[in-house]
Amino acid sequence: MILTNARILTFDAQNRVLDNGAVEIRDDGTVGQALWPVNPRPGPDVIDCHGKLLMPALINCHTHLYSTLARGITLPGPAPKNFPQILKKLWWRLDRALTPDDIYYSALAGLIESAKNGVGTVIDHHSSPTACAGSLDLIAQAFHEVGLRGAVCYETSDRNGPRQALEGIRENVRFIERKRNGLVSPAFGLHASFTLSDKTLRQCVEANQSLGAGFHIHVAEDRCDAGAVKRLRDLGILDERTLAAHCVHISAADRKTLARLRVNVIHNPESNCNNAVGTADLPALFRQGVLTGLGSDGCSPRMWDAFKTAFYVQKLRARDPRVAYAEAYAAAFLNNRAIVKKVFGVDIGRIETGAKADLILVDYFPPTPMSSGNLFGHLLYGIANAPIDSLIVDGRYVVKDKQCVNVDEARIAASTHTLHL
Repeated sequence: MILTNARILTFDAQNRVLDNGAVEIRDDGTVGQALWPVNPRPGPDVIDCHGKLLMPALINCHTHLYSTLARGITLPGPAPKNFPQILKKLWWRLDRALTPDDIYYSALAGLIESAKNGVGTVIDHHSSPTACAGSLDLIAQAFHEVGLRGAVCYETSDRNGPRQALEGIRENVRFIERKRNGLVSPAFGLHASFTLSDKTLRQCVEANQSLGAGFHIHVAEDRCDAGAVKRLRDLGILDERTLAAHCVHISAADRKTLARLRVNVIHNPESNCNNAVGTADLPALFRQGVLTGLGSDGCSPRMWDAFKTAFYVQKLRARDPRVAYAEAYAAAFLNNRAIVKKVFGVDIGRIETGAKADLILVDYFPPTPMSSGNLFGHLLYGIANAPIDSLIVDGRYVVKDKQCVNVDEARIAASTHTLHL
């Protein structure tokens, strides 16, 4: 397949912006060539993009797909006044109520929304204490049906007692041990330091020793989890494959530890604002050399929103309009892809020969000249607001002409409406 007559943002080594070019997609789902200028002869495998913008698909490095079912929930009694209360009154009640149908359909619905917003890769962090066994298979099935790339794990925690903590460990191990060559990779899920005992964390390290999966864990999201970096370091959780979501309440010494151990930090600015827990110091993480990407943590599936929020919140945090240009750009468009390649071994996020053909076609026709030198402004104020026409993952259409091609959206929406939550 050749996509032609497109304005191309390559995000390649030269960060080229091609005003009118074509991209070849090989049968193995990788990029062949990005050519400019080019006028291939018309044929059944040549697709005219009509001047629309072609760029790499977006990546969400931390989310909770089951939170799709939380929309419209009204909590009885007074509203939660702090983060622990939010967990106890909403999220821990919701995850205990999940059934296998809830897990499957919430994943389908969340992945459909992600796809239609240009997200080609989703890293999910799942919890369903009363429906733990086999839950990751249900989510993986949803990934394959929609056609997205991603990773899944189960959130091990002691908050529901030692028996369910052991069930969480077993679900992670079972899924990691399965051999797979498809779009879905495994991680080893942990909730957070403040809901995990030393004994359980040691059991997780031991269980994962021969598996070599990366741990995916919330770290210092709220003040109640301050001190998590040192404890997790001492217990062997932190290394170059660890995904550490949030890292809001950490010290300068913690940042040095994260950098030294090559831990991957996932900044979730929308969620941090929503829960009023504070925000990670993005410039400080970058100065220390911590590889930091972006996630949604179950908020909007639009990673454009995470990109914009990260940029604006860091300005407000520093009270300095000059900050966060480089950091927000790098987190969204460079570091997320670097994290996926480092942890899961998949080369995405660039239009360059040999990279996976995970691409989006955007209805963006720039009103002013666009180049690598002024790309940030077009991304933030223009492309981020433009409709997604199509999404291609692994060289195959997932969304085409604004419609999912692999699943029946209306049927799935009708099914989610009948769920009991």
